[in-house]
Amino acid sequence: MEVPGNGTRKLNWAYAHGGAPLALETVQALTNVDVAEYVQIDFQAFSDLTDKLGGVYVDVDRRYYNDDPEKDYEFIKISPGYQLLSGADALDYVRFRHDRNSDFGRMSRQQRFLTAVREQAMGWNLATKLPGLVSSLFDNLRTTMGANDMISLAYWGVRLDGSRIRQVSVIGDIRTVDGVSYVIPEEGAIEEAVHELMTPPSASGSGQTTASAMGANSTTTTAIDTSVFITDPDAIENSRLWKQYAAAARFQVMAPGYLPEGYAYVDKNPASPGSYDIVVDGDKTMPAIKMVYRLTRNGEVTDQYMGIMQTTWLEAPAAAEGREYQYNGMTFTVVGTSQNTDHVWWVKDGVLYWVSNTLSYFLNAKELLKVAESMIVIPSGVVP
Repeated sequence: MEVPGNGTRKLNWAYAHGGAPLALETVQALTNVDVAEYVQIDFQAFSDLTDKLGGVYVDVDRRYYNDDPEKDYEFIKISPGYQLLSGADALDYVRFRHDRNSDFGRMSRQQRFLTAVREQAMGWNLATKLPGLVSSLFDNLRTTMGANDMISLAYWGVRLDGSRIRQVSVIGDIRTVDGVSYVIPEEGAIEEAVHELMTPPSASGSGQTTASAMGANSTTTTAIDTSVFITDPDAIENSRLWKQYAAAARFQVMAPGYLPEGYAYVDKNPASPGSYDIVVDGDKTMPAIKMVYRLTRNGEVTDQYMGIMQTTWLEAPAAAEGREYQYNGMTFTVVGTSQNTDHVWWVKDGVLYWVSNTLSYFLNAKELLKVAESMIVIPSGVVP
């Protein structure tokens, strides 16, 4: 892109050489959008903020692991599944980019983390929590905003209806020019993204099958073909594995009777049949299971993973407000923004279940609902 007064450069070059002022000037020139305010947070401030929050509950999509000192990136050891991330682990999670998703995956993880913070904040007493939090962190931030303005903005953001939130990404081809790697978007992609970002969401949607575009509180969610659902626990994919976990778990286990095309089981937490513990309120734990399904598309393995979570922690922040749908006497809640569905959750017999989307939101609300509605109870008897 054109950096004012410096020719064609990367955006991060503008920040490295001219700080926030030059980066903002570059963005404004590129998009023709005025940026009124900004908040700049460094790695240490991010870690401190997460710890000040008491950690953040994140549904980690897959296993992140590196203990090889020969590799030129940070050690990381985070298991898949819903868990409380401390400042250090949260920083490792949002900074990770060493897979097929590259920098785009890092951007998606950062967005997912912010979504998780917002979900968690919905359960706070905002009047007592936010002012102290902002005040304690204000000295570690660089911003054009005052503390009171930040508090007001935080109140507004937490209370905002998720269907009114819009996130836009510009994806392009990665090319090397004169030994330097660049992301080259298609002609007109930036202008299209800016238009999409600045256009308010409408109730009718934009042609995508999203939570906003689908009717709410209907007795049948959508025209989902339930004839493809497998209802026999012995006939589902990975039936023996599911039975092993059902026999060892401390709660009722459900498994999918339908999987979207290209998705196959690849990992789980815990590694052995049973359940892992989610830390709750500092000293309590709740049992949970996470199953991970990896996408293979056009014959190529991707680093996009659909997840199935289950836990007895009914008050988990993941059980957030959303659009409710009725199916077979049960209520399913679709959580996400105006464009993308994050997950679909429901409660059955004292257990909270949800199906989580891939990192890049490859599945729409209808597909996630289809998986959720196909879930069947796995008998907890002894596995032969």
